[in-house]
Amino acid sequence: MTMAREDLFGMASLTAATLLTVALDVRYRYRIIHTGRDASDTDDANSAKSAWISPLGTTPVADRAVNDNQYELEDSQEVTIGPGIGTLNIKSTSDADAVLLFVRIGSPTTSY
Repeated sequence: MTMAREDLFGMASLTAATLLTVALDVRYRYRIIHTGRDASDTDDANSAKSAWISPLGTTPVADRAVNDNQYELEDSQEVTIGPGIGTLNIKSTSDADAVLLFVRIGSPTTSY
């Protein structure tokens, strides 16, 4: 069995409730990892706040009651997306400061 190639594509830091937009190559799948730590590698309550991700160009709302076109990524969770997604909008609550990692998986494809 051949394992898919994985490359660290980048990382982003949640900054309070500021909307974060991440551009992706639509030809790849990506794994998004919530590290549960902030940029100085501190694991505290603020770095454990959830990230709310929307792959459809809409602005996510940091609220579990809102379930339209968004995904809640909690502390130390990961999710695999794509291919076919070119932009992610990410938001959190006012005191969040976690780092998210983006890992590109496999080879480029045109079938999505």
